[in-house]
Parts: sequence; structure tokens; C-alpha cells
Amino acid sequence: METIIYAVIVLGLLGLLAGTFLAFAAKKFEVKEDSRKVITEAALPGINCGACGYPGCAAFAKGFINGEVNKNDCLPGKRQGVPEKLELISKMSDEELDKLYEEANEEEDKIKEELEKKL
Repeated sequence: METIIYAVIVLGLLGLLAGTFLAFAAKKFEVKEDSRKVITEAALPGINCGACGYPGCAAFAKGFINGEVNKNDCLPGKRQGVPEKLELISKMSDEELDKLYEEANEEEDKIKEELEKKL
């Protein structure tokens, strides 16, 4: 009976130590998401149709940030004002984009609302 109690205590302590280490490691090695990509992706329609030549809106957003894609390449987004939003994003500084990202609490709907207000 004592052996079982000791085994439970030791395994409990090991689990606690491992959990603490994993929580610390997750915070220490956390990768921050690029606010430019998130904001650009929020400006897109989000239907992942591939009409732009990219496999989805996330890839299009990354391509736009890297200068590989024209703002008018999102065909379904033309009616929704995507080129205008992308033009606005391209004119904003990194500090403005970071501020927008933080104010919207990283939520895509709030980012869309803020972009609409700025247009």
C-alpha cells in the first residue's frame, strides 16, 4: 500500500514539474504573429477561392506583404472594397498597424470594423 502512495506522489510531482516547465517554455519561445499579415487577411473576403492564384487568403495576404501580389488580384474582393482596404494598409506604417492590431485585441471582426472606419 505504501508503494502505491509513494508512486502516486512521485508521479504527481513529476507531472507538476513537467507542466511548469512546459508553461515556461511556451511563454519563453512564443512566436508573435505578424500584425501586417493578420490585418491584411482580415481585409480579404476569407472565402479561400484561389482565384488570385494563391491557395487561400492567408497565402494571398503573405504575398501582398512581400510585394508579390497586386491589390487588384483578389477577384471576389473587388466588390467588397478589398483593393481600397489593401491600399490603406500599404500606406500605414508598421507602428500604425501594430496599434490597430493591439486595439482590436487580435480579433478579425474588430480589425475589419477599424479598417472600414478609416476608409
